[in-house]
Parts: sequence; C-alpha cells; structure tokens
Amino acid sequence: MAVVMLSITSCSDFMEFPPAAQFNIDSVFSKYSNAQKLVYDLYSYPVPLNFDSRAFGASGTRMAGGTFASALTDEGQSFDVQPGYQVQRYYNGNVEPYTCASWTSSFKGEDDYVVKWKTIRKAYILLDNIDRVPNETFPTNQGIAPQVQKERIKAEAKLMIALVYFEMWKRYGGVPIVTRQFSTADSYESYKAKRATFEETYNFIVSLLDEVMTKYKDALPSKITVSEEFGRFPMAFAYGLKARVELYAASPLFNTDRPFSTALGANSNLICFMNYDKERWKKAADAATAAIDYAIANGFALVDNPANRESGENYRVANVEHPYKGNTELMWGVLMTSNPASSSSSWQSYTVMRGQGNPYGYAANLVPLNQVERYEKDTTVAGQYKSWDAMQTYPIAVPTGTTDDITGNTVVATSARKAYAGLDPRFYASICYNGMSPFGTQSKAYGKQSYIDMADGYTGSVPGTGNVNSAKHGVYSFGKQRTTVLHYVRKFTNGYDESENSMNPVNIYMRLAELYLIRAEALNEYNGAPTQQVYDDLNIIRSRSGMVGVLTGQDQAQMRKTIEHERNIELFYEDHRWFDLRRTLQSETKIPVNIYKVQIRKWYKTSSSAWPYAITYEKVLYNKRVWFNKWYMNPFPGQEIDKNYGLIQNPGW
Repeated sequence: MAVVMLSITSCSDFMEFPPAAQFNIDSVFSKYSNAQKLVYDLYSYPVPLNFDSRAFGASGTRMAGGTFASALTDEGQSFDVQPGYQVQRYYNGNVEPYTCASWTSSFKGEDDYVVKWKTIRKAYILLDNIDRVPNETFPTNQGIAPQVQKERIKAEAKLMIALVYFEMWKRYGGVPIVTRQFSTADSYESYKAKRATFEETYNFIVSLLDEVMTKYKDALPSKITVSEEFGRFPMAFAYGLKARVELYAASPLFNTDRPFSTALGANSNLICFMNYDKERWKKAADAATAAIDYAIANGFALVDNPANRESGENYRVANVEHPYKGNTELMWGVLMTSNPASSSSSWQSYTVMRGQGNPYGYAANLVPLNQVERYEKDTTVAGQYKSWDAMQTYPIAVPTGTTDDITGNTVVATSARKAYAGLDPRFYASICYNGMSPFGTQSKAYGKQSYIDMADGYTGSVPGTGNVNSAKHGVYSFGKQRTTVLHYVRKFTNGYDESENSMNPVNIYMRLAELYLIRAEALNEYNGAPTQQVYDDLNIIRSRSGMVGVLTGQDQAQMRKTIEHERNIELFYEDHRWFDLRRTLQSETKIPVNIYKVQIRKWYKTSSSAWPYAITYEKVLYNKRVWFNKWYMNPFPGQEIDKNYGLIQNPGW
C-alpha cells in the first residue's frame, strides 16, 4: 500500500482544542476515494518502526532516524563518530524528559508520546464519519458491498487504536483512555483526562481487540491478498497482537504486586497490576494458540522450504521479501516508499556498510561481538558456542608469484571467513562479516577486492606484533572508514546487497515465528517446567533454519534462558530485545555490560609484500553501557506534565 498523505492539521495532542479546520470534512467523506486517503494516512508512521524514509534528523523521526532501537541493547551499536545518532545518549545516560521524549525535541528519543494521539484522532474521525460516504461512490469492480467496505475501515480504525494504545502501555504503563474524538464544542474540563490505571488500559486494549475479532470477522480480511493493499491490517494481525499484549501482561515487570519503583506510592497501579496472577501466563499461551491456529487456517505459514534450511534462505525470505515473493509468515508490516535512496538519502542511515559506493553507508546499525558470540555452532548438539576470548590466527597461503587479484583475494577471503565458519545459518543471513564473498559488484570494482575486507594492514614477521601498513587497509576497515565495530546488519537487505536502493524495505512488525516463541515462553512459565509443546514450538523455528532441536531435559529456569536466547537470535534487530529485557526485569543486569568489538588485522612480511601471510581476530573492549532503573518506563514529555492536566510522570523522571 503506497502511503498517500492527506493534509490534516490536527491538534498536537488530544488535550488541546483543535485549531480551525484546515480541510472540509464534508468533502473528505463525500466520496470513497477521498475517505480512502485518510485510511492510508492512518498508516503513516503510526507507531515506532525501524525504517524511516524521511530525511535523517528530520522532525518526527525516531532517535533522529537511522539507528534502530535494537542498538539500545547489546545486540546493536551505532557509529560513535556520528553525534546525530541519538541512541548514543542512552549509552552515556544523558536522557531526560524535556529533550529526549519526543521526535520533535532537540534530541529525539526512543518514542514520541504526542504523535500517537494524532493517530488515535485520525482513527476516531474515520469511525465517526465513514458511514457518511455515499455507497454509490465505492468501487464496483471488487465485488465487495459498500457497507462491508465501511465495516472493514471501522475494524482497521479500532485495531489501530488498540495497537497505538499497546505501544503506549508497554512504554508508559497506564495512559488516559479516550473513546471518541474531541471537538471545539467540548468544554475545557473534558480535555483533562488523567492517567488510567495499568489494568484499565490493558482492559481497554483487549476489549478493542476482542471487538475487532468478533464484530468484524466478516468484514476485515483474514489475510491481505491484493498487492496494492499490502500494509493494511489483516484479521490475523488482531489475533497476533492480542497474543503479544497478553505476553506483556503476564511478564514480571507488570504482573506483580511489587512495582520496580515505589516512588508513586498509592499510584503504583499506574505502572503494574499490583497483583501477581499466574493465570495471565495461560491467557498468553491461549491467545498465541488461537493466533497460530487462525493464521495457519487462513494461509499463513512459517517459510520452510526443506531445500533452503541449511543455507538460511528460509530465514532470509521471512525477513526481506514481500508476500508475493514467498514470505508466508509476515503478519503485518509497512512497505516503505519505492527507491528511498533517491530522496533524502535515507538508505545510507540504515544498515548499509560504511565505505560502500552507492548508497554510501553511514554505519548507523552495527553489531557488537556480544551478539556474534551468541550464535550457536551448527552441530548435532545444541548449545555449543565458539569462543572469541583468545586471539585467533589463520594462515594465508597465496601461491608465490600470484599477480591476479581475483585468485589472490579468493585465497585471502577463504582464510578470513574461517573465524565465522560453522555457525547457525541465521548468522550468515543476518550479519555482514569480514571475508564475505561474493558480495555484489561494487566490492569487486571498488578497490579490486572480490570480498568484504574489514582488516587493517600490518607489517610484522609474527602475527600480533608489528606496525601499521595503511596502504594495505581493507576497503571497509577501521583504518579507512573509522568504523570501530566491524559487523553490520544484513538481515533486512540480504539478497539486495549493494543494490539496496532498488528494493522496497518492509518494516516488519510481526511475523508468525514470534507467536511460537510467545506460546513457548507462556507455557514454560505457567506449567513450572517445559512441556513437549514448548520444545515443539522452539524446534519448528530452529529446524527451518537448519538447526538441531534444543537440549532436552531442561528445567524451567534453563528453558527460560533457552527461550530468551531463541528470541534474541530469531527476532534479531526486530525491535524486541530492549522491551524483552525490560518486561522480564533483566535490563539492570543485561544492559550495563561491556560491549566488545573485534580487531581484524592482515599481516604482511614486508611493507612491499603483495599478499598477507596471516589474518588475526582479537576481542577488544569497546565501551561499557549504563542503565538506570527509571528506564524500565519511558518518561512522558516534560512539556506534557507542565500542562497540569493531571498527567503523573513515571518514577524517577
């Protein structure tokens, strides 16, 4: 679905009186084609997503655009030389509610609280007015009655409200509940909606989802089958979203009578349920089962071609391709505008390598060694890992007298890749690493290298001891690009390497694989030990990527770690880990950790040697992250608190 912007000037948040209308609402709903533009506008950046085709640093971009939220955790890192990547404020603890809690402030934060109310207002405008559209203005070639089309739009609007409320609820806890659009006829007092409790907000979200799944089951398509409508909600997403909501509700941050902070006192019910209920885990498991069953019954499926398991191709398709190209598990995502690199140079701010020719990468999303170390070895026994603790040395034996670049570089690349040999196929589908070959055409043309060369050149007769040989630095090395963390995110562009500007990136919000992980976690917590269903749910995901099943005989605590690991690997860089660590109360131990990089060096006997004789990899401390427990909840913008309509700030902010 191409997003068509309808120029509507809305109030900055629902507490303010709307300004004079900048459009004629009667005209908007005078015919279907006009109303459809508002429907499409409803999907324009409704919630925080990874890709953003707006210009880097533009007003309204999450953390100034470019860096994904996964870089807040140890699975990601942004380029430290670029101060515009606002994620770095989290690295040093320089986050506060006046300049870091919106996307229009001086330092754009992880979320924008105010912009969500604009989306909610659009949804209520649709709900209140869609029935006014004359039936005779609806298309007649689709075989769908106008009233069914109207009911579908109502379902989408209510599902959008539920989605936006969930995104607020998981970040802020209880928020004001609004059940209609406000107008100039409303009194000022009616705008002073205070925060609802955490439980009231949860009930509101679930009631909306239940209403969509029951009242609109014949109007909202189970699956989007018309390519032009890709990006609109299918009914399967309503089921999936409910499973995710129930998972969060059951998690330790919220499912407790002991809030992470007691600073709110009697108002602590704004940030948690203020009671523990084991049955919340069962609700999550049941919701996940219902979502899986509904999705499978309506044409969704894990991407699993047995011939493509060992290569990681199944995983690539599930994360890169559109449904019409075989991605059967994408439950909802937003298709970004075509050729984003041609306008605002946004591709450079995503995952492209720094040093690449076109588009040139800004190194916004890097991968620290911490994440690389978490990929298992691809062996017959699960849970085996490669150690990076000691320096690794790999001999390079280019035949004496070799002058052909392709021949020599092939030998060098073969040795360079040995450090990454034998890992989970999802590693190769997700991460760009030293020695990758082949990699499109630019790497061959740019510097005459037929592989990705991230190694610095050194001269010395013994690997590990010698002097810098800058003339031998690789195209993508630290020495040439100043990129310190030498792994890049490849997951969302795999298959379009070095031709990224020819693709339409998909902002993935939910894949079917996530539902199996939700059910596994919920069942393990509810039953006190993993049932066979838990093993089955994890193994169906692993097997489609060529990995053996998880270790059997695990107790609840062991399985909890296994599930956390599988979520980290399967959902890598999909905007989950920051929130997973928060909802499970693990942020305070797993965010303030040492972040490691890898130093890669090619060793030459002399400064004039044509080819290196060895390559080394050495684990090096890069930095140490910080964490403050107040970060378990996002801050409301200080400007909203200062309006004095009763919005209570979250603890510590």
